[in-house]
Amino acid sequence: MKHASIQAVYLDHMGTDITVVNAARASFGKDSQFLDGNVLSKADASLIKFLATGYRSNEWENFLDQIIQLSYEITTKDETKRDELTTLLHAYKRKAQHWAPFGHPHVQIRMTLPIFLARQFVKHQIGGVWSEESRRYISDEPGVWLSQEWHTRPDDIKQGSAGPVDDQTTVDHIAMSATMSSLRAYENMLAEGTAPEEARIVLPLNMMTTVVWTGSLLFWSRVCNQRVDSHAQLPAQELGKIIASIMEPLFPVSWKHLTT
Repeated sequence: MKHASIQAVYLDHMGTDITVVNAARASFGKDSQFLDGNVLSKADASLIKFLATGYRSNEWENFLDQIIQLSYEITTKDETKRDELTTLLHAYKRKAQHWAPFGHPHVQIRMTLPIFLARQFVKHQIGGVWSEESRRYISDEPGVWLSQEWHTRPDDIKQGSAGPVDDQTTVDHIAMSATMSSLRAYENMLAEGTAPEEARIVLPLNMMTTVVWTGSLLFWSRVCNQRVDSHAQLPAQELGKIIASIMEPLFPVSWKHLTT
């Protein structure tokens, strides 16, 4: 059995932070350039922050001050401020994000991940293109992914996980036995002359697949904002963090404001 790990590798990209700036400035017929050392000017950095958040610098600081003050007043039992805080947060939620400039830069990543995780990530469609290997044409032994720690089902929600399972050894044995049984069935079907596209139906969901995924800067920020969230499945968080580590050095200013 070929154990494999979740991976994401940079392949290619188009654009930089200045691409975002110049896409936004196109409506004014203007262009910007990096300062020495590929550093944005203060005005261009502020523009990206505004595009991502909908707030100018002074507006953002004022908004934060209001949140802090109202939160303090609520914790000191001033319940009359709760509605005021709710109104402020609803206004923040409705604030327009100027997304188009972030749609111009693109990044291409190759990922190796288990099937069950691929089916979660492929739900992100708008702004991305997904090309995946096919077991219709591949018949060698697939790699498989197994958790390093198994978790219990939480009591209060329908999805997610809670603390570690008490008997890790037993659960490990169950998972490995089921995986090995599926792999043996696959190999036996191929040995009997079954077409790979039909034999693949017995392969397990923890089988690894390889994907080439290309998407805009905005697209990747949405992927990571959802998958790095603490409510996401742990291996999804792991992959999201790897993707973020690829994206952040390519677009340091844009990525900061799109994901924080």
